[in-house]
Amino acid sequence: MHRTAVARCSPRRDEDPASARTPAQQSPSTVTRFLQRGRQRIEEALASRGLLHTLSLARARLNAAVRRQISAHAHGRCLDAGSGRSPYKRLLTTVGLEVLSVDVENRSGDVDVIADLQRMSEIGDESIDTVLCSQVVEHVPRPWDAMGEIARVLKPGGVTILSVPHLSVVHEAPHDYYRYTRYGLEALCRRADLEVLEITPTGGLLCFLGHGASALIMSTLGSLPLLRWPVWLANYLILVRLLGLLDRLVGMATLYPCDHVLVASKPSIMPS
Repeated sequence: MHRTAVARCSPRRDEDPASARTPAQQSPSTVTRFLQRGRQRIEEALASRGLLHTLSLARARLNAAVRRQISAHAHGRCLDAGSGRSPYKRLLTTVGLEVLSVDVENRSGDVDVIADLQRMSEIGDESIDTVLCSQVVEHVPRPWDAMGEIARVLKPGGVTILSVPHLSVVHEAPHDYYRYTRYGLEALCRRADLEVLEITPTGGLLCFLGHGASALIMSTLGSLPLLRWPVWLANYLILVRLLGLLDRLVGMATLYPCDHVLVASKPSIMPS
């Protein structure tokens, strides 16, 4: 498989003046830097053991929903668009898919193509059966272009499995642009001539609040090597498993979903 040279290719900030860094964003506080380093350490440790989805209830719910849709709909040649640390690669290959990963940076160490989701010129028209795009579209300034590119590379009858946040703290600033309702997703799909098959909300209000607590605990105490796994276990039992039971009862996921998981298809006969 052809692999491009690995080099960072961020979204074109010259086209999006609002994405320019402000002085405050250039100089985060000492506390912010401490939490960011702690979060990076714990995520790397969890990812190395295939446990990144256990960081919080929100992560666990999203992971389970995306995995269900992969098992139900993914087929053929799969484009992992905005692959990040490739949390679903093992599942994708296990179910027999040929996986091609695309991202703006080589975070996982094995990205196949370095490209912007809004301009994936390296990927041919109608060459992909399945596009997986998880927690990416909120980070591109022109999501309509990204959805257009997904539609372009999909074969007729192909599907996209896409997840986006609805409730979330600001993250990966300054490239954090949007939050999505199901109606926003439907509008993006209509513009790209994609047919919505299913939109599933994941998590509720308690799930959202619990994510902040888990992130804080794991980024501080959990980032310390001697405490990492005892803290992880306590967090998992209380703020993932126990809180998950409460969230199902009173989380009101239809009104306060943490995330949405979309499944949409490209019609076999495109509208003229």
